[in-house]
Order: sequence, then C-alpha cells, then structure tokens
Amino acid sequence: MKVLLVNPYIYDVSAYDYWLKPVGLLYIATALEKVNIEVRLLDLLDRHLPGNNTHNGPYGTGKFLSIIVKSLMNEYGIPRYLKRYGAPEEVLDSLDFSPDVVLITSMMTYWYGGIFETIKMIKKRFNVPIILGGNYPTLLPKHAKLSGADVIVEGDGIPKIYNILETVTGTKFEHPIGENWFEEITPDYSLYPTIESAVVHTTFGCPYRCTYCVAWKKGFKVRTTDSVLKEINELKKRGVKDIAFYDDAILVKRERFKEILKKLPTDVRYHLPNGIHAKLLDKEIANLLKEKNFHTIRIGYETGNVTLQKKTGAKVNNTEFHRAVELLKNAGFNSKDIGVYLIVGLPGQSFESALEDIKHVAQVGAKPVINEYTLIPGSADWKLALKQGSIDENIDPLILNNSLMSYWWKSSMGIKKIGVLKNIVQRFITGKISLEELLEFGAEKKIAF
Repeated sequence: MKVLLVNPYIYDVSAYDYWLKPVGLLYIATALEKVNIEVRLLDLLDRHLPGNNTHNGPYGTGKFLSIIVKSLMNEYGIPRYLKRYGAPEEVLDSLDFSPDVVLITSMMTYWYGGIFETIKMIKKRFNVPIILGGNYPTLLPKHAKLSGADVIVEGDGIPKIYNILETVTGTKFEHPIGENWFEEITPDYSLYPTIESAVVHTTFGCPYRCTYCVAWKKGFKVRTTDSVLKEINELKKRGVKDIAFYDDAILVKRERFKEILKKLPTDVRYHLPNGIHAKLLDKEIANLLKEKNFHTIRIGYETGNVTLQKKTGAKVNNTEFHRAVELLKNAGFNSKDIGVYLIVGLPGQSFESALEDIKHVAQVGAKPVINEYTLIPGSADWKLALKQGSIDENIDPLILNNSLMSYWWKSSMGIKKIGVLKNIVQRFITGKISLEELLEFGAEKKIAF
C-alpha cells in the first residue's frame, strides 16, 4: 500500500512560518512504516520547496509564497485580502508517486479554504480515497464534510488511523502501535529531503481549562525523558539547527522538564513559542533555559486585569507573572528575548485595560506580543457566545479568524482600537518610541482613533 501524506495550503490574510511542521502526519508516517506501508510527504508549507521561500527570518523562520485569492470586502464587508500561502501548484505535478490513499491534515479551522483547494488539486491528479483529519474536522465535523474528502476523522490516535485505512482499502494489517503512540514512536522527519528546523512535543494536550482554549480536550499525555532526548539527538544528527517546543503546558511536569533540560545538547538553538505558564517557572529552570541555548521565550500572560484573569481561567496572576520575568532576567535574558502574549479583544475588555497591559509588560522589562482574540469552536467562550446569540452555529469559520473578528463582533473593542494598540506595540519594539513615551499614551498623550 502507498499513502501520500499532505500538509495543505493556508488561506489567511497573513501567515508566517514560525517553525510550522505537520507533526501529527509525521507520527502517522512512522506508524504506517511499522507495517511496511510506503509513505510520501507533500508539505505544501515546506519553504525548501521550489518557489515557496520569499524571505528567511531569524532562527529558521521565514515567509511563504503568497497569492491573493480574493477581496473580502464584497462578501464580508471586511477591507482585507484573503491569500493562499504555500508552494506553487506545480510541485504537485513533480510528484513521482502513485498513492492508493491520501491523508490530509489540518490546523486552524478558519484555514479551511486552503484545505478545500488542496483537495481539489489532489482529485485532479489522483482518483483515490482522500481522508481528512486534524483540528478542523475534530472541531467542526459538519463543516468539514463540505471539503470534498471521502472520509473525515475526528480526534487523534494511531489505532484510529489503522482502522480507517483498513476500512477504506479493504486491506488488513497488524496494529503494532496502540494508544501509547506518543511514547512508542517519534515523528519521521526523514521524509524531508532538507530539514533545518523541527517541532518537538514533550507533552500532549493541557490540564488547564482556559475559557478561550480547547487544548484540554486532548487530555494530557507525557513522554519519558529518554524518549524526548532520543528524538532531539536524532534531529541534531539530521542537521537540525532550531528546535521549537510546541507543548501547551511544558512546565506542568516541572521536575521531568528539568531532567530534559540538563541533558540537552547545546549546539542547537531552542525556542518556546507556545507560551509557558508563569506560575510554574522557577529559578533552576530559568537558569537552565539560558545555559542550554534557548533563544525564544514566550510567557502566556494574556491580561493583567484581575477580573478578566479570573473570568478566563485564572492560569496566572500578576505576582506570578512579575516573578517569572524577574527570574528570566536574572538568568541573563533581555527584553528582546522575553515575549509576553497579551490577548486583545477579549469579551468585556476595554481599550484602556489593554493599553495598561502593554505598558505593564514593557515596564517590567519584557516585550509585549499581541494576540487578537478569536472564538475557537468547542471552547467555553464559543458555547457562551452561541447561548447568548452573538454568533450562529453555522457561522462561516473564515470570519472567526483572529485578524478578522474585530471587524464585526460586537463583543470586541473594535478593529480601530485594536489597530491603535498594535501600532503602539510595533513602534515600541522597533525603537520608534521610548518606554517613557509609551507610558504617556492615554495620560498626557491623547490617542486618536
């Protein structure tokens, strides 16, 4: 049996490659190879594909090729352009592979347009069953049935993939990998002819229940130290220079993470882009992060407003946040290294409150990083919005994009105010305004909307 694994295009108004890799597909590849199934990877977001790298950023990040798909003005009243991000279509024609089945993954639900287009392209070239899995059909299975895929898969797990492949192809085979797949196997990065950066997960899912998030629905799995270190050392042998840990809750098993840190090779650059929990950081971890060559540190703070902190899940308070930043600074990290995620556009959040959060982060010696709020299907916030009637369950997922919601959602502070906040942050982190000038905004210095 031959299986083609596909990471589809992104449809968005903006996109950037922060070490994006289809890790779930790479786990599936390893599981299929265990039963002698021949696999091939087509990662349409791989910037090593011809024509897909328009700019190299720091530490293995960069820009994808983008093509304008359409204006959103006529259909949605939003003055933005929807773009397709990823390699030119011609890369599909260069595939020297005739699959029996195609497996396509997915990430953001509002990227569904890229999935639809990818499926159309696959169908033009191969008359074989197409199976769609990942976040999109898991969170929006009804909508995913419009994709053109023959089978959609909700949830995760290798046994489920084995069973579906047997059903679709009528071929029976052994199931050597079971529910403990996260410990038993590692992603097959050998499917990339050239690989300079990789994603590693030491945990899967999250034990916390923030109202705007759904990571907790995956449960919470933990890999052994030996399993993680073996994977990292293999990636190093392949020439990987940058490794991003994309755990949702990497510090929950703190002592185990310390053991991993102590044994990490130091001739690789490491990154924590997913937002660590400030309350779980201690002095030893902060010092190890610096000692072991971590370059990107992100803290999930979200808001300094006490009422909003409690309302959204209370994962961190202001005292814990201050302590975390101080520990990182004492370990040798500077304000450019320490990025702090702030959500703007939260229900009930005022412009003034969000501005104070930005000032607060800058004052303690860190870099504000704005995330625009979005409603994630299945989250507590999503369910509340449905109950209150502020959204319809059949809403087009595209306009739930965090860059688009503030144009239309009445519970947001609005696109103009969010635009002002983003502009202030951009001017501050690029050195166009000083900390003193930043602190004057909203007080001595008036803000025009």
